[in-house]
Amino acid sequence: MPQKRWPGVALIGLMLLASTACRSVESRKLAHLQKGDQYAAQKRDDFAVIEYANAVQLDPMFGEARFKLAQAYERLNNLPAAFPEYIRAADSLPDDRNAQGKAAQVLLLLGRFADAEARAAALLAKNPKDIDALLIQANAKAGLRDPAGAMAQIAEAIRLSPGSSQAFLNLGVLRVQQGEANEAETAFRKAIALDPRSVDSRLALANFLWAAGRAKEAESALQEAIAIEPLHPLANRMLSSLYMASGRSAEAEKSLKVLADASRSPGARFQLAEYYLEVGRRQEAATVLKGLSAERATHADAEVELAAIEQADGRAEDARKRLDSLLTKVPNHTRGLILKAAWLARANDLDEALKVAKTAVASDPRSAEAHFTLGAIHARRRENADAIKAYTEVLSLNPRATAAQLELARLNFSTGNESAALQFAEEARSSAPSNLDANLAVVRGLIAAKELARAGSEVRRLREAVPNSAAVQVVSGVLYASQNDAVAARAAYERALQLSPFFPEAMARLTYLDIAEKAPARAIARLEPAIAKDGNNTALLALLAEAYRASGDMPRAEESLRRAVSGDPRFQMGYAMLAQLYTKQGRLEEARKEWEQLVSRDPVNTGARTMVGVLLETQGKRDAAMKTYEEAVKSDPRAAVAANNLAYIYAEQGTSLDMALQLATSAKQVLPNDSSIDDTIGWVYYKKGLPSLAVGPLKESLKKQPDQPEVLYHLGMSYAKLGDKAKAKEALARALTLNPKVGGDEARRALQSVQ
Repeated sequence: MPQKRWPGVALIGLMLLASTACRSVESRKLAHLQKGDQYAAQKRDDFAVIEYANAVQLDPMFGEARFKLAQAYERLNNLPAAFPEYIRAADSLPDDRNAQGKAAQVLLLLGRFADAEARAAALLAKNPKDIDALLIQANAKAGLRDPAGAMAQIAEAIRLSPGSSQAFLNLGVLRVQQGEANEAETAFRKAIALDPRSVDSRLALANFLWAAGRAKEAESALQEAIAIEPLHPLANRMLSSLYMASGRSAEAEKSLKVLADASRSPGARFQLAEYYLEVGRRQEAATVLKGLSAERATHADAEVELAAIEQADGRAEDARKRLDSLLTKVPNHTRGLILKAAWLARANDLDEALKVAKTAVASDPRSAEAHFTLGAIHARRRENADAIKAYTEVLSLNPRATAAQLELARLNFSTGNESAALQFAEEARSSAPSNLDANLAVVRGLIAAKELARAGSEVRRLREAVPNSAAVQVVSGVLYASQNDAVAARAAYERALQLSPFFPEAMARLTYLDIAEKAPARAIARLEPAIAKDGNNTALLALLAEAYRASGDMPRAEESLRRAVSGDPRFQMGYAMLAQLYTKQGRLEEARKEWEQLVSRDPVNTGARTMVGVLLETQGKRDAAMKTYEEAVKSDPRAAVAANNLAYIYAEQGTSLDMALQLATSAKQVLPNDSSIDDTIGWVYYKKGLPSLAVGPLKESLKKQPDQPEVLYHLGMSYAKLGDKAKAKEALARALTLNPKVGGDEARRALQSVQ
């Protein structure tokens, strides 16, 4: 009988153990919270972080500890760690107004405007008169490009609380975004009048005044802010930046040093180190950073900056060892990965740089700097579609990232999308009105749009503002050239080279002028010293080849092009130029054997294998060319030239059309501005019996090269299959006028059928 009682006793024992364990977890997490609070009170946030993190590890839903962990991270200036913790804390504390409001503010800073608006809406559902929630919602609506909605929320906040300084501060910011300068200034000054001790209002006014070119007034506003709160980090940083911009570096240092010494906060010390780096005092920066490296909470960030200093000092091996050591210990340190990717790209190891940049993005998908680095590497690899995607992501994270706007303007220019390019250029100038590159991009956009009067006005203004800028002289030359004034254009380009020897665009444009004027020797004499200085510059090598070809020196033209495609296997124009050169010389067989020997010596040389395919195709040996392209694509799936040429052969044969479309599409991702790839995609669609899908890519190809007989033939055939006789007749007739042999009998029969 007694044995029957054991299961019950065991169950009671287990319940007691569980209860004891729960009490143990509860008491342990509270003990960690209490110790964290003690460290925070002693301003030892690096230790407070450890205790709060221990509490959260014991109970992931411990919202109070998570919120305090976020605050400690923020005080350590570790915002990438603080921001997610604020959001998680709010998720654990759904009824805590403070936690919800802070999470909404963080979401605004992260650019997650819809999420921020949802948090604010939840707060307003509980209290429609919550001024802070109204202002958060206003900022979210502004971020979502709903200025009317934003203004309505601010107006409601002012109606509910006419004495709210914060409401007028937000009104001023919105007025700035709408370009209403007078109203913005009035709102900022009203905010200060309502709360004379508001530092934020003075900083907003100072920022507005500085952007308006009223630096003296901005300085006064910043000094007033610092008088109210002497150790305010942003106020001191802004004042030091203003001093730097006005050439008063000694005053800038004093402001930052006082803040760093008095507060001892990591953020202030990092700012001081950054200042020393900006003025070229690297050893003093290193001294500050070594102090930060000795502290656990700031060790990793400081080590990255110390590695950057060693690299700048020419101690590349020491820099590499320091950075690799850090990344071994902290493999997902975003800033460290960004720096390593940049170093690899500088060393032309673009494959490894791409891998590291992708790891950086994965480590922190909200890092605009990581996405920008990824975009820059894609651009270096001529993967323009991927670069555009990365830079677009930068703008989603930071809509006012001028550098990303400029890169998108440049890439859209290169792909022939002038309207988008001008839009990005104007947005960049709006973000940074004094940025020279942004102003130059606007001028180029206006020239491309044929708005020459406006472009001329902009150029005159820039020449007056920065008369010794090579870039301004070049864009002046571009404007003169668009007005058919070659003499003035040449003078502007030559002036650019006087200001900056070997300025790339000036070199290119003068080369084309020299060739047009039948003076290639001038171009050669100018290019050779530049290439001696930068022997791997693909663009300069191609220019030199053009100049040698124009002078009749074919061996040197060939040598230059060989160097170009060897240095950059994605350089499609180089292959085409070489093939034209060999054809003109009647040396196709000899050249092919040479390139085949190169492949045998270096089987993974995709560029050499692609060149063999191009030469075989030029010789009419299409089957052999197809096999060679297949080998190239198998070796390197991103071999865009080989993939495109192989897709075209498949289309011509009417075989493997699905594979052809896949190949051409992948080539388009790597070389989005290549007109021949658009043509291939269109022709594949035609061959698949989808002429409605063929027309778009073919028209895009013609935009870039309007008088290509083969593309016109393909477009005409597509229109014919669609039953659009008028357009088919126009395209086919134009194609046969340009080249009576294009399309053979099929083109003539098609033209006859649409008469």
